[in-house]
Amino acid sequence: MRLLTPLMPLAAFFATPALAETAPAERAGHYYLHGVMETGSELMLRPDGRFQWYLVYGALDLFAEGRWQEADGTVRLEAEPTKDVPQPGFKTLTLTIRGKELVPPDGRGAYARATNEVE
Repeated sequence: MRLLTPLMPLAAFFATPALAETAPAERAGHYYLHGVMETGSELMLRPDGRFQWYLVYGALDLFAEGRWQEADGTVRLEAEPTKDVPQPGFKTLTLTIRGKELVPPDGRGAYARATNEVE
């Protein structure tokens, strides 16, 4: 449990842990998009509630970093501008959990955990 200190802003006290606590360790891992022709995409869900994502389609390269959480059968990615990715490829992306896969909103393809990861 974290304690609020006099020097800690209230926003810092409430912001980070709440999201990280809803990021279950069993969902964390490295995922690859499959089922979408000529498209490459990877998603890394970290146990601390952070994510990294990219998508490549032809000459289009998109990147995003930020926070993730799992709720109500979905994984919600909330991108944040960072030093490495000042203009994220999306603001919010909600993936539907289908078994062990994460399905994009358009229903095309799915992110599957890397096969070399221990479950």
